[in-house]
Formats: sequence, structure tokens, C-alpha cells
Amino acid sequence: MANANDEVTDVQAALLERTLASWRFLLLMAAPPLLWVMFAASPSVLRVVIALLSGVSGYGCWRLWLDAGYLARFNAAQNQQAGAALALIWQRERLTQLSLAERQQGALQQLRRTILVTLLLWGCWLLGLALY
Repeated sequence: MANANDEVTDVQAALLERTLASWRFLLLMAAPPLLWVMFAASPSVLRVVIALLSGVSGYGCWRLWLDAGYLARFNAAQNQQAGAALALIWQRERLTQLSLAERQQGALQQLRRTILVTLLLWGCWLLGLALY
């Protein structure tokens, strides 16, 4: 039986791809607060905070979209080549040294961060709605 850090099964890859596809839902969840800030909110610090959190949430969704696309296109055998290409694209030497399992864990961490930012965004938005 293969070690979890050595090789990723097809089932794991398919489940991860499906999980990372939740970026669409998160982006949809970031839209109402952003629209409120753009069209209904009066100028305030809370408006700025909500706009910034909307931007961070959108950035997180973009990163998830990229990670889902990257991880769907290569497997453990192609990981070293993919790492070299990603290092060239993003100008980060560390990307050549990551295993596929580490890349997947990084994508899942990005998903968790984006979920947390989106939850914080909604909390601030609901507070803003209650105050106005």
C-alpha cells in the first residue's frame, strides 16, 4: 500500500478537484456584500472593510480556480515538470521542491482561508445591514 505522502490516487484527485470547484459558490457568496457596498451602503469604515474583504474573497476564488486547473492537468509522475513550469511562471524557486501531496494540501489551505474570509465578509455585511 502506498504512503499517503508518496502517491495520490485517482479517487483522491477527483475528490480534490470537485472540492476545489466550490470556488464558484464562494464567489457567488461574495457578490451580495459587494453589490451592497457598491450601490446601497453609505460611506463608512465598515463599507471599506466589506469592500476589502470582498476583494480578498475574490482573490481567494481566483487562486482556487487556478489550483483546481493546475492539479487537474498533472499527476504525481508529472509533478517535477509541473513544479519547474510553475516556478518559471510565478518566479518562486520553492515551487520546484513541492510534492503533489504538498501542492494539494496548499490548495486545501487556500480553500479554508477563502471560506473563513467569506464568513468574515458575511458577518461584517450582516452587521452593516443591522446598523443601517
